[in-house]
This record gives sequence, C-alpha cells and structure tokens, in this order.
Amino acid sequence: MKKSFIALALAAAPFFANASESNGIGYTYAQLDYVYQDGVSGHGINFYPNGGVLSGSYAFTDNIFGTASYSAVEDSRDHGKFKNPGWTLGMGLNTPIGASADWVSQISYADSDARVKLRESYWGCTDCRENLNYQGGTISTGVLGRVMDGLTANAYLGYEDYNHHYDGNFYADFGMVYSFNPTWGLHGGLRLADGVDTYTVGVRASF
Repeated sequence: MKKSFIALALAAAPFFANASESNGIGYTYAQLDYVYQDGVSGHGINFYPNGGVLSGSYAFTDNIFGTASYSAVEDSRDHGKFKNPGWTLGMGLNTPIGASADWVSQISYADSDARVKLRESYWGCTDCRENLNYQGGTISTGVLGRVMDGLTANAYLGYEDYNHHYDGNFYADFGMVYSFNPTWGLHGGLRLADGVDTYTVGVRASF
C-alpha cells in the first residue's frame, strides 16, 4: 500500500509545477528541525527515536548547490536504549521546468552510528549491545515548486543503500516551507520509507 502511494505521489508531482507566476526558489539556507521517527528496529525491537537535525544548502551557481546535515536522535524505553547520530554531505542540480518550479536531483554520502543497548534486567543478558557504523548514500529526484506567495513544496522519490547487509530501499520525501519574509520561514517534512516514517518540523533561515 505504501509503495503504491509513493509511486502515485511521484507521478502526480509535475502537476503542481505551474502553481505560481514567478520562480523565486532559493537554494542557500540553514535549517533547524525537530525530528521524530516511527519504528526503528534494533535487535528486532522497535524504537521511536526523536531529536534534532541541523541542515543547510549553498547555491554555487544558478543550477548547482551543495548540501550538508548533522542529526542526533535517540529513544529510551523499558527494554533498552537507541541512539543514532549521523551526518550527510551531498550535491544537487536544479533545472527550471516552468515559471514556478524546478526539477531537482540530489546525491549524498551518509554516515551514521547506530547504537542499541538492551536492558539486562529486562532481557536477562550480560552484554546486549550493538554498535554499527552505517556508511552509504542516497539519490533522489523530483519537483520543487512555488504553490503560492510565501509557500513552496517539494515531492521527491529517492533510493538509499548502506553497508552491513542493508537492503537498498526506495523512499518518498515531501516538504513545505512557509516564508514570513525573505529570511525566515517554517518548515515541515515527511519521509516515507519501508518500515520507517520520519517527520520533521522546524525553522529555516534563507540567504
């Protein structure tokens, strides 16, 4: 069901490309978000980590930009604790497809340290811990468009793959930014992946 929804969302993305009369889309900004993840598995146990992510983008030219982010999420429950700090570094290409939208493609390297510790009193074990350094990358493509004055939205389809026998996975990434003025705006995002949904909300400063 979720994969069908992702496919339909990507197919529908180009239809909001003509939402406004002016492009005015910027690719230089800094952003701070609160993040919540629904159902991260560790030792076969589900965790629901939350935390923060600091991200940014810098436009080198009218069509090429760089991206970077650092995130730290964790969750502590009766059965144990989960932590996952990580960072990404990437590049992107944006191409106008109308007066109010760009087609955007991105590729990123990702590195994270997933740490799971199960409580001894709960599981009766002496060393229920696992630390894994995940390294890999993501690639995505889709539409970023101006829906109306002050409001932009994106719909991307991506693919991610990592080491440690991680099976490659498709995902859909949706986001909106409402700008109060040329500098400050509110951001909200939703990433749908196989088994894990990620929600973000925060503030963006554009330059």
